[in-house]
Amino acid sequence: MHALALAATWSFGSSAAFTDTPTIAAVSLEHEPAPTVARGFAVVPFEPRATVVLDAVHWTAPRRESSRQLALRFGLTTDELHALAPELDAGVEPGQRVLVYRHDPDAPSRSMGSPNRGRIQHAAAFPEGEGWVLRGYRPRTWATRGTVSALAGALGEWRERFPEAQPVLLGEFSRRAGGRVRPHKSHCSGRDVDVGYVLRTAPAAHRFTVATFDTLDAAATWGLVERLVASGAVESIFMATQVQRQLLPYAMGRVEPSRLPAIFSVLAPNARAQKKALLRAWGGHDDHMHVRFACGEGDPECGDAVRRSTKKRRKGRKRR
Repeated sequence: MHALALAATWSFGSSAAFTDTPTIAAVSLEHEPAPTVARGFAVVPFEPRATVVLDAVHWTAPRRESSRQLALRFGLTTDELHALAPELDAGVEPGQRVLVYRHDPDAPSRSMGSPNRGRIQHAAAFPEGEGWVLRGYRPRTWATRGTVSALAGALGEWRERFPEAQPVLLGEFSRRAGGRVRPHKSHCSGRDVDVGYVLRTAPAAHRFTVATFDTLDAAATWGLVERLVASGAVESIFMATQVQRQLLPYAMGRVEPSRLPAIFSVLAPNARAQKKALLRAWGGHDDHMHVRFACGEGDPECGDAVRRSTKKRRKGRKRR
């Protein structure tokens, strides 16, 4: 079985506002980790290298079902699943690990177009891991290789710093080929991921929970945001105002005061600065944050979100 290898090294780069240096987590495994550990999720190995390297991804079958049903669950065609895992002709058993993605260096993963009108070329599957939980139904758990690598790396190092925190629930990524993900207006081009806030207690189901002073583990949540920022790969994070305010006390001790308004939109001096802040207030994000990763250097057709003017559309209709 081809092993999954994820590797990362961490530097603040343009994120010089943070005052400490993160530790590097290193675990070297010759084979794929066992499917079950303390919290019931597969371990993702890390070792220090210059970049995050994603080799292959195996997902766990949650129940006994046919290969056709499993292919639908994982967002593949039956032929694609059999090409990756030819042993599945007879179906799968609960807990069985299934190869769903293998990196092809001759097929680069690219974000094409904008987050709300785009697609993905050669998408990668997001791996299972100890510090996070994926949905059981995963046709929307695909993204660009760069997005997968950056998010897995940030989550892996966050887990090293907060080993006792509750695992993070991960929601919508993109479809394997990209395109519209209803009811979202974005998630089209493999750069958007819905990430649950870190909670004080484990949720009863895979459902985002509103972050209040009673439910939110603010220290661990800021730790995750800090790791995402330090990756240098994040373009923006959409987060409710009340959540930003809960994170501020933890950020104040780790970020230069002059940099805080550029990070928190709740501290920005005007509307223009609010739109440029890294953490941007946006309705509907009191139970999760929407993380948008930046275009990669090898994505010449990757672009910003398309903003359509209602006024212009009305004028166009009148002309017609």
